[in-house]
Amino acid sequence: MAPPRWADRSRGAYQSWSAKGVLVLALCLTGCGVGAPSTTGSQVATTSAPSAEARPLVILGSVEPSGLAMRPFVNKTGNFVTVGIFNALLTRIDPQGLPRPELLASAPTLNTDTWQVFPDGTMQTTYTLRPNLTWHDGEPLTSDDFVFGWRVAVNPDLGLPSQIPQSVIADIEAISTQSFLIRWKAPYPDADSLSKNQHEFPALPQHILASAFDQAGTTGRDAFFARPFWTQQYVGLGPYRVQQWEPGSFIDAVRFEGYALGLPKISSIQVRFSADQNVVVANLLAGTAQVATDSSISQTSATTLEQEWAQNKGGTVLYGPGSWRSTRFQLRPEIASPRAILEPRVRKALAHAIDKSAINDAVYGGKAILTDTPIFKGSEWGPALDDSIPTYSLDLRATESLLTQAGFAKGQDGFYRGPEGRLSVELATTGSPQSLQDVFVIADGLRTAGIEVQQRALSSAQQQDGQARAGFPALFTSSTSSGEAGVDTLANTQIPTAANRWQGTNLGAWSSPEYNRPLNLFKTTLDRADRIVLLRQVLRAFSEELPAISEAFPPGAVAYTADLKGPPTLKAGSVDLWNIHEWELT
Repeated sequence: MAPPRWADRSRGAYQSWSAKGVLVLALCLTGCGVGAPSTTGSQVATTSAPSAEARPLVILGSVEPSGLAMRPFVNKTGNFVTVGIFNALLTRIDPQGLPRPELLASAPTLNTDTWQVFPDGTMQTTYTLRPNLTWHDGEPLTSDDFVFGWRVAVNPDLGLPSQIPQSVIADIEAISTQSFLIRWKAPYPDADSLSKNQHEFPALPQHILASAFDQAGTTGRDAFFARPFWTQQYVGLGPYRVQQWEPGSFIDAVRFEGYALGLPKISSIQVRFSADQNVVVANLLAGTAQVATDSSISQTSATTLEQEWAQNKGGTVLYGPGSWRSTRFQLRPEIASPRAILEPRVRKALAHAIDKSAINDAVYGGKAILTDTPIFKGSEWGPALDDSIPTYSLDLRATESLLTQAGFAKGQDGFYRGPEGRLSVELATTGSPQSLQDVFVIADGLRTAGIEVQQRALSSAQQQDGQARAGFPALFTSSTSSGEAGVDTLANTQIPTAANRWQGTNLGAWSSPEYNRPLNLFKTTLDRADRIVLLRQVLRAFSEELPAISEAFPPGAVAYTADLKGPPTLKAGSVDLWNIHEWELT
């Protein structure tokens, strides 16, 4: 991918492969020029230093978003911070994982008139918005916009009707301009927030999209989502609104005076995109950018920043276990190659050949949290973890035993062979430096155990293509949400298919009644103790069938310079910018 326009085009390559294929990352900071966007739109050239009030906050992200909708209707990689800048929800999740009212005047409370559970297992909740809320274009936000957002989401030709919470909603009714009620098919424990990661319930501007939605049956899905509303002309509810979007380079945003939680303190933001570690680190050290997030810095870069900033107190690097790193198996029989990976014993054998500690040391500087499930022990669902859940530590004897049971034996060349020949797998991943390091360590371990490996990195275009992401033949290493959302990434409702336009996070198409039955109950059970028991059954089914090799919760580095005040300490499940309207540049 070509470097962004604001980047220094003369920089050298920062990664290369040695003769043995070892990935070497070198941050070439000395002599690395720091570029800036050309003066366009709101960027006015000046010979004097701008005041803190006028100076834009520059945020670096790794990948340009394909759109700004809070619940994407097309596949895209994680741009959680970028998207969050332009959107607001009923509640905003704070660093402790607790919902705080954002668009709501107050959240529903169980066993009151605002949250009723009926004897037949159905439920009803009522939501009242803050008064005088508007969209970025000044039009009033009403309850009808939430009804309209739900109609789009459950439309089988446009939306995502199988996703949570839409799939458990029976009906929505606007009872006034500021209040609406939801009738539920079954109990839904997060009905008080409707804002958890990947389970968001956003409004859509009916005054902009209603006509296009009515015509979508004739014009088609592609025409509906090709509208500039979703990108350059996005109209949201968040603390900042789009002013200019230069594709491939940056998004300029200005603060939204009608934001629900008050006027943001920083007047403007520029979001720039680059996965080049030279560019990211150099801009932060030079002070031409203040924040690096959305997976834009590797652990190597974060360590470099910590070392540099330790000398001059120039900034802070925060770490939080916000994602789950795993290697998915391809379980579609028509795609899986070799077909041996359809055999659980082979999958377990491969799991025992991976040295998670070596990955942690080489890729994350020892700061990742190793795991055998999507659940972080220190999170709200940590009590679900116990000794009944199988684990897979490095154990080459177990690898040999399991492969022998599955009909494989080592040849004279040290590699396993079976009825179809040598056991050979492709290991795919995204193209970020950290991902490439990760798969190198995994591949090295598999080869040491006697399993032949070919490595492949998906292009930026393939990463945004749901069919390409789901079409890997054997193994795919990536990061997804952790915790409750991470568990849901393997639900059968998340399997990408042509019928659902390749939407979904269950890339390997695993489907297990032993997993999905307790998971569905977990999603519709209100009692916390009962939910822990159900989640334990879910995790046990995952580990016993092993559709993915669970690796770690990467440290999830976010860096910001010392002249930025306000970013909170990261914790599991928090949103990096939950209080961005309170940030200040000094």
